[in-house]
Amino acid sequence: MSEVGRAFWLAIPVAVCGILHMVVVRARLLSVLARPIDGGVTLGGLPVFGPNKTWRGVVVMIAGSALLGALQGALGGDWAARTRVAATGFAAAGGGSVVLGYAVVNAVFGLGYVLGELPNSFLKRRLEITAGRTGAGLVGGFFFLLDQADSVIAAFVLGALVYPMSWRLVGVGVGCLTGLHLLLNAALYVAKVRKNL
Repeated sequence: MSEVGRAFWLAIPVAVCGILHMVVVRARLLSVLARPIDGGVTLGGLPVFGPNKTWRGVVVMIAGSALLGALQGALGGDWAARTRVAATGFAAAGGGSVVLGYAVVNAVFGLGYVLGELPNSFLKRRLEITAGRTGAGLVGGFFFLLDQADSVIAAFVLGALVYPMSWRLVGVGVGCLTGLHLLLNAALYVAKVRKNL
């Protein structure tokens, strides 16, 4: 199995969860958790992360990725092990249970996804770029690209630090899934689930 196939197999739950998170936000579900992670605290008169980085996102991305990972493990874990599409020892990660292993690995990927967006948001707040926007000109282009890659990079790097997977897989995963992230965001924008790219 190619590293591209392994990367996509590994990222299916967190990618699907990212889409579901946008639906949750759009439908205003779990609104009790729609509270900013930074608690509204400011630094130098500017928000730390801003209003779009909420506890709802943390809970949905971690718990949702874990649940979707468990489903992936239950439905395809044995197949992935036989065909060597599995990029890490999921059974070992789950204390002998493939399903639990998929849940745990994907919870880590969901956590990485959330953590990866925070430095970007912090930097944008320092530059006084409106939450949910990228800015204009070269700065806007930089943040547009960073918005596609930040969570993917953090998810794969955190995953590799916690579970045995090759750094080559991390590189391939970051490249391929940043492109997929861009395509998914474009599709969600066209479907009016996202307000901007």
